[in-house]
Amino acid sequence: MIHAEDKDFDAIISIVKKHKEWLGHIRHDYVRQMIMNNAKEFNFTSTLSSKNECNNLLIFEKDVILTYNVYKMNRKIGTASVKKGDCILHQICAKNRDGSASDVLQRFFKYINRKVYCTVRESNTRAIDFYKKNDMLEIGDIAWKNNTIPGKIFLYNATT
Repeated sequence: MIHAEDKDFDAIISIVKKHKEWLGHIRHDYVRQMIMNNAKEFNFTSTLSSKNECNNLLIFEKDVILTYNVYKMNRKIGTASVKKGDCILHQICAKNRDGSASDVLQRFFKYINRKVYCTVRESNTRAIDFYKKNDMLEIGDIAWKNNTIPGKIFLYNATT
């Protein structure tokens, strides 16, 4: 998998802006921090700076953005219990609707080789259909913003 570097920043932001309906919460600073995390994790140089703190990593391949993290401790996500070492897929989106997102996601599943969870707004039927098409099972519920935005939890189980 190709993890984003400094040179990818503008292209990533362009894709995020294209999908602002669902990714409007993604800030430039957050993208910078993920690229900086990539540099630290995979031993390359980044000249970016960020005031944001996060541990997420960012794959940028075939004009597809995929952000993720591997949990360092057990936790609850909505109604699901997630264990240390499990992966959370935060975002995936593509510049084009050409199958590239499915291709990158399937290769990510092989690369990460562990359980992968993700959450999605209940109203985002396109994403729900995408996750189901890519062998993820709906396993629970979640809500955001004081329970005013309902969502679903999906799981790809690499062990089955």
